[in-house]
Amino acid sequence: MSDFYNKIKTICYKYKKVAMFVDMDGTIVEYIIHPSGSITTKSKGLFLNGKPIEIVINELEKISKIENLDLYILSMARSNIIVEEKKEWLKNNASFIDEKNYIILNREAKDYGDDTRNIIKAKKIQEKLNNGYDHAIFLDDDHKVIHKAEDMLKEKCNIFHISSALV
Repeated sequence: MSDFYNKIKTICYKYKKVAMFVDMDGTIVEYIIHPSGSITTKSKGLFLNGKPIEIVINELEKISKIENLDLYILSMARSNIIVEEKKEWLKNNASFIDEKNYIILNREAKDYGDDTRNIIKAKKIQEKLNNGYDHAIFLDDDHKVIHKAEDMLKEKCNIFHISSALV
């Protein structure tokens, strides 16, 4: 087993019930930079053909089998169309993650805005911690989001940058 898997397993040994939250863009699917303003409510097909980051997905599939761990997707989308495409992408590329565990925050639906973009994921993790989990694990690629999560969640959450899962 990999070093990342072993780190996650060790964390899970310490707690009764653990929730692991995984970002999508740049974490399990190749991040594609789109020109500013190009993602609109009319955007179609932008996400569906995203290339899976197989090494991470394979690790997550092993991690998903840890008994006291629930695996969640925690991602942001700019439109209803992207939300639906992300769900379809997950069904096609990470079917071991239960659809009820998809948390896809939608800017178009006002789930977040510029003022809450960097803290909304930490807030969602905190909500889950308040509802039955002893501990959380968070895997993301966005440094601002990671730092805000560290500030807000402190010792309640082990936070990993995607690079930890790649080595």
